[in-house]
Amino acid sequence: MPKIVERYEGYLIDLDGVLWAGQKVFPDAIRAVNSLHSLGKSIVFLTNNSTKSRAQYVEKLRKIGVGWVREQDIVNSGFATAKLLKEQRGPLKAFPFGDVGLYVELMLQGHRLVTEDWCWAGDVDAVVVGMDPNVTYWKIGAAANAIRAGADFVATNPDKTFPTERGLMPGAGTMIAALEAASGRGPDLIVGKPYKPIFDMALSVLGIEKSKVLVVGDRLDTDVIGAKNARLDCALVLTGVARAEDVEASSAKPNYILGSLEELLLR
Repeated sequence: MPKIVERYEGYLIDLDGVLWAGQKVFPDAIRAVNSLHSLGKSIVFLTNNSTKSRAQYVEKLRKIGVGWVREQDIVNSGFATAKLLKEQRGPLKAFPFGDVGLYVELMLQGHRLVTEDWCWAGDVDAVVVGMDPNVTYWKIGAAANAIRAGADFVATNPDKTFPTERGLMPGAGTMIAALEAASGRGPDLIVGKPYKPIFDMALSVLGIEKSKVLVVGDRLDTDVIGAKNARLDCALVLTGVARAEDVEASSAKPNYILGSLEELLLR
C-alpha cells in the first residue's frame, strides 16, 4: 500500500478541480476514489459548490463511475448552510440567491423560500448566497434591500471562481462582493471552506480521528487554509485552480502536492 494511503483512514475530497472541471471528467481521479473505497477507506466528498443538491451530486457521481456513493457521503455548502441555519435558528423565511441545488437543500431543511417581492417589502429572515448563474441587476437590488432592512447576510462559500472546461468562471465570492457593495456590509456568516462549520459537519459524518484524516482539494485559499485551520493534513492537487508557482508564493503550505488525485496511490 502506498505510504500516503497507508497513513490515512478518512478522506475529505473536493469535487470541482479534483474529479472534474465543468463537464470535463478526470478518469484517473475516478479510478483513484474507487481504489480508495475498495481499500476500505472512508470518503466524504466536501465541496463548496452549492449549485447542485446532494441528490444531484450522487446522480452525477454514479453516472461517471462512482457507483458506491450515497447522499450521506456528500457535504456541500448548500446542504451545510441550510442545516446549520435550521439548527441555530429554526426554519426561516429565506431568499435563495443561488442555483437550483441551493433551493432544494433549503426546502429539505424546512425553510420557506421567498421571492424578490418579499425582499423589497423587507420581510425576509435571511438572504442565502451561493453561485448564481442567473443573477440579474434586479436580483442584486432586491437581496441588498432585504439585507439593509435587517435580513441576515448568509454566504454558502467564499470561492471567487471555480474551474470549468473553458477556464475559471465567477463563483459565490463574486456574488458576495456585489451584495457587499450594494448593501454596505459583509456577510454575517460564511459556512463553506475555509471556515469551521463545514469542516465540523464533514468530520462528524466521516467519524474518523483527525490525525487519520486527509483533506484533498485544488485551492490554497479554501482547501489548504481550511484544513490547516481545522488542524488537518491536506493534499493540493494541481488539476484545478492552484498551480505549483502559487504554492511557492503562498504562506499556506499543503502537506502534499499532487499532479492529480491518482498520485495519492503512487506515493
